[in-house]
Amino acid sequence: MNFRNAVQNAVRFTGCMLVGAVLTTSLCARAEPVQSSNIPRTITLYAEDSNRPYAYFDGTGAEGIYVRILKKAFARMPQYHLDIVSVPFRRGMELLKDGKIMGFFPPYARKDRDWIDRYSIPILRETVVVLCSNDYAHSHDLKVFPRDFKDARFANNAGYRLAGEAFFDMVDAGDITLEEANTTASNLRFLMAGRVDCYVNERMAILAGMRELAIDKNMARLFNETAIIGQEFGFVAYGPDPDNQWPWRDQFADDLDKALADMRNQGEIDRLVVDYFAY
Repeated sequence: MNFRNAVQNAVRFTGCMLVGAVLTTSLCARAEPVQSSNIPRTITLYAEDSNRPYAYFDGTGAEGIYVRILKKAFARMPQYHLDIVSVPFRRGMELLKDGKIMGFFPPYARKDRDWIDRYSIPILRETVVVLCSNDYAHSHDLKVFPRDFKDARFANNAGYRLAGEAFFDMVDAGDITLEEANTTASNLRFLMAGRVDCYVNERMAILAGMRELAIDKNMARLFNETAIIGQEFGFVAYGPDPDNQWPWRDQFADDLDKALADMRNQGEIDRLVVDYFAY
């Protein structure tokens, strides 16, 4: 399928119950109930710094669809104040696993992440695809992923496991060559330069990367969406808290989940997604 057509037919983002994650700054790490004070509790959320259009650092602060949704959710909760810190995905997951931060968004739920203590309600549905050069797609019989991609050169965002266990087993076996970069734009440059044959990422993230690089329609026609790997939901993930740094965490997470559910039911999440792409 031509990538441009695939994007035009992309599933409409469904604002699924958004997320409640987060963490408190050390200055506000008090254990009393939120309701006991009129001063909003500062909640620090760690966010991915290079996942356009979802969560990224734009040079001045956190931006992206998840960021906008969370800001709107916090506007419904005057008892809390939101602070967002942007970090690379791999670093954010390490901090979360080590209990150094309370929440990080927006990872997917994974069986091998059983150390995550709690997930928020789902935020957005995302579609993971394989994008290949026309030359590679037209010269190979690509029916089953990843089996039919043996000997291919793939780009991947560092720390991402979107391609699945079978894919990474083939990488470990030497049947697929993998190059990793931190951003979607960097990996798209690899693909355009012929340094790799294919790239796995979420469909709208790829579209946002193309916009960032000002790839026009003629250039976009040089790529083909060769496989749909599956659909995922992004969450705010809560890590372990062995030292009980955030005794009020679950109350906060429940409050945020309710705000997000109300936003979903009222169509506000859908509107935020549409507004983001309306430029």
